Amino acid sequence: MKVILIKELKGKGKAGDIIDVNPNYASNVLIKQGIAKEANASNLNDHKGQQEAKVFHHGEMVKSYQALADKIKNKIYHFTLNVGANGKAFGSITKQEIVNALAQDNIKIEKNQIKDFPSIKSVGQYKITLQLIKEVSVDIFANVNIK
Repeated sequence: MKVILIKELKGKGKAGDIIDVNPNYASNVLIKQGIAKEANASNLNDHKGQQEAKVFHHGEMVKSYQALADKIKNKIYHFTLNVGANGKAFGSITKQEIVNALAQDNIKIEKNQIKDFPSIKSVGQYKITLQLIKEVSVDIFANVNIK
């Protein structure tokens, strides 16, 4: 019997997958527990519509993130480090400071979207890679000066 998974079923598939299982297992376990629904014509048609909508919305999301990436590509953000009398820096530039600098430009990202993040403990320019979503990444630069 074919069923459409509503929730992930370990070892069988993810939500939205159509799988073939024993009819007794399907009706007595999967359908009763709300893990799956029968793959009849109506449910298959609904599933197809949902999948098409999901693909469309993901495509729109990729377009919006690509527009954002084009806007900030190779943009330079300026930071300052406190330096002691001997020239040694106190602290470093953190991912949170990068997030805050982007937020000042009305760009909201999470710290986990910062992928290639070098240790920033001295003066210079550093390349930072942001992975906005799986399909879209962009490089920005951090320019660090002495306070």
